[in-house]
Amino acid sequence: MKLLIVDDEPIIVRGLTQLVDYAVLGYDQVLTATKSSEALALLRLEKPEAMLSDIAMPGLTGLELLRLIRDEGLPTQVIFISGYRSFEYAQEAVALGAKDYLLKPVHTEKLTEDLKAIAAAHRERLEHDRFQRHMQSLSGEQEALPSLDAIEKENMPFRLLVFHLAVDSEQNNLASGLMHFSALSKGEAYCTEHGGIAFLKDDYLCAIVHGPDEQACADAAQKLAKGCADMVEKALARPFNYVTDAALLHSTQEIPEAFQRCRAKLSMPHRDQQTEDSLIDKMKEYIAAHCGEELTLDAMSDIFAMNPTYFSSFFHQKTGVKYKDYLTRVRMTEAKRLLLQTDLKVYEISQRVGYSDVRYFSQTFTKATGVLPKDYRSKHRK
Repeated sequence: MKLLIVDDEPIIVRGLTQLVDYAVLGYDQVLTATKSSEALALLRLEKPEAMLSDIAMPGLTGLELLRLIRDEGLPTQVIFISGYRSFEYAQEAVALGAKDYLLKPVHTEKLTEDLKAIAAAHRERLEHDRFQRHMQSLSGEQEALPSLDAIEKENMPFRLLVFHLAVDSEQNNLASGLMHFSALSKGEAYCTEHGGIAFLKDDYLCAIVHGPDEQACADAAQKLAKGCADMVEKALARPFNYVTDAALLHSTQEIPEAFQRCRAKLSMPHRDQQTEDSLIDKMKEYIAAHCGEELTLDAMSDIFAMNPTYFSSFFHQKTGVKYKDYLTRVRMTEAKRLLLQTDLKVYEISQRVGYSDVRYFSQTFTKATGVLPKDYRSKHRK
């Protein structure tokens, strides 16, 4: 960003250049002028984002410079620094759109606050412009899929990852859009830097991860997905939900169908579409109905379109119980029911509640109840 300092007294210009560490505030170039004609030339040529200017100067006054800035559509925000305690000057300055009217000697804190505000507004405008260009590119006719000719020629299998940011429904459309675009930009950069082939499709971030065999693909996909989601979530304080397509792909022709499968999973209700309590209820219902299946943290995160770290934190926060402990509790409850209401053998019950190792099941059951499964059955069936 550029800052222009204008005053017809050179000593004041020098003093203002040393008053604040402008670089820290984001202004990497400080321009100066001691004549209003020089200032106008610099405004038109350099188009600085901010200008500190005296009001009463020979030639064009500061107010006249501000009028020209507005008439010519220049991007410069103006802070007047004046020795005149004139209500009329201040009133006209505000009417013309000046950022502030400060009296000499200048209070550093107030000047710093104004310059920070101008820098922040400038960054927001840049982000908004990038977002608009991004949305226009998404609505274009060009195909968003990457070229994977080299991978296909080498007959290398690959997997598809699809990411989408959960945003608050309370946010306005622009704020949500800017946050989502920021997530896509950060995620795309991360995937590219970590060996993925990233591209945008229908406002989703997609990434291709390839490897010499199925296991290598699975490992690489899991590592990239978790790393990218965690990075974006940490930066934006919002879950960057993702899905890894279950199918191992071998041709670019398979990508559109895989993308639709992932998008369907990501479109299921999550935090931005329903209450947190309702979501927890759905999680509990799913665990109760499928406790005999392999309900790993990664599996549940995939089912509910969250990254594993966020799922674990969210579940613990809302239930007061760690996910693994909750799953064990549900499985032990079901094991008790089966012991008392069926004649299934212990190893069969172990498999029914998700334990392939009957010894480990017995150890877990004993830890939870204080007795072995067979003793529990004998004691409570009397």
